[in-house]
Amino acid sequence: MFSTLDIDSVNSFLNICKKEIKKGNCYFVGYRSVNVNGKMISAKQALIDIGIMKEKDIWNYILSLEIKNCIKIDRDRDYSRDMNSEVYIFKKIINKKIVYIKLTMNNRGIICISFHEST
Repeated sequence: MFSTLDIDSVNSFLNICKKEIKKGNCYFVGYRSVNVNGKMISAKQALIDIGIMKEKDIWNYILSLEIKNCIKIDRDRDYSRDMNSEVYIFKKIINKKIVYIKLTMNNRGIICISFHEST
């Protein structure tokens, strides 16, 4: 259960996300491999498995995220990004699948770190 402060943080993050996505300041980390149900697949294959054929379509789903979709706020532990930033983790049903979405932001905009079927 989120505290009021956490709910305010998620709400603020989602508002910033929507503004930055509409400006085109959004990036998908599509070169990674992800573990989905014990199998390593490319991030692009993970999108196809959800039924998303165009990478740009993920942003429409992210625009529709709500506070209730957020399951966790955590610290970004990837040294190649700003380690002082937070990551916001969401789950949303897309095409009858529960999808795990992990987002953060930096000075360039919103970064979608993960977008794949939840394990």
